[in-house]
Amino acid sequence: MQDTTPKISVIVPLYNREKFLPQLYATLDAQTFKDFEVILIDDGSTDNTQQWLQEHALAHGQDVIYRHQENAGPYVARNYGLSLAKGQYIAFQDSDDEWPNYHLDEFVKALDEHSDIDWLFGSLQRIDHDTKEIKEASNFIMADGSRHPFVNLHTEQRNGLSVINDQSIKTVAIEHCVPGSTQCALIRKSVFEKNVFDGTYRTAYDRFYAIKSVLRGHKFAFVDTTHQIYHIHDAHISLVTDVNPEKVKRSANTMLRGYSALLPLTHSKQEVVAVKNQLARVNAWELSIALKDLGQLKESSSAMLQAWQLAPTNWRYAKSYLVSLVRICIAPLGIKL
Repeated sequence: MQDTTPKISVIVPLYNREKFLPQLYATLDAQTFKDFEVILIDDGSTDNTQQWLQEHALAHGQDVIYRHQENAGPYVARNYGLSLAKGQYIAFQDSDDEWPNYHLDEFVKALDEHSDIDWLFGSLQRIDHDTKEIKEASNFIMADGSRHPFVNLHTEQRNGLSVINDQSIKTVAIEHCVPGSTQCALIRKSVFEKNVFDGTYRTAYDRFYAIKSVLRGHKFAFVDTTHQIYHIHDAHISLVTDVNPEKVKRSANTMLRGYSALLPLTHSKQEVVAVKNQLARVNAWELSIALKDLGQLKESSSAMLQAWQLAPTNWRYAKSYLVSLVRICIAPLGIKL
């Protein structure tokens, strides 16, 4: 009997994304590698997502599995998709982004050839959804023109792949994250056998799942070519279009929770210090400032104190904490600092 198990499972959470579905199907149809199933998890959409899917099919006939769930967030949806996945490899995509047509093809060949690699990723390009203007050519390049520290680690070169074999990978992942994380990657299903996504997050957990995978010892490799085209638009769940302090506060609390959850996976003093430095940074330059802007001066001062306690040798935190105390004292006088 011929094996009909797909090589890849492509998992896509959907939430009120009817207008992006033609683009999603176009990027799936364009893939030169065809042996994949598509698992669409509708996270409680209230638009015509289900009707559109019923009326359209992928041109090349890939299996499409559609499931509807009550709105619970993208990570619950991803976990649902993982529970249904039959593929040897897992690819995640968002309904409003694109892959180059070579994405799956190149990565399948690489993972088939190199069985020790668990997580293979490429660079991400950001474009304006409406104008198609390139806003960022590669997330591997920092604002100052240097390479992202994670892809600047020591690597072993294998037929165009850069396989990371640097002992500092865990510390660097904590300090700088894994660029692109999930959507520009192809990942062995075995990575998810014991560790799935934390469904209580609504945003930002991609970065922490990737860091946790590094800390758990999974083998990472990358290529410099573009493997994800990220569309910037007002409806994007991760898009921050203003500096609303309430939004910054919520984001900071998510970051603090995520970094705190890394501590049980650390195994060296250097890794613990890296986590504490990240917690200090978020407390000082995100949470404390947001609380100040909201007029919550005592809470702002407490967040700055927490930063100083986490990184006691950082004089900037000590100075900012003292300033926050002065701010509390002069506030009743109507003086702002």
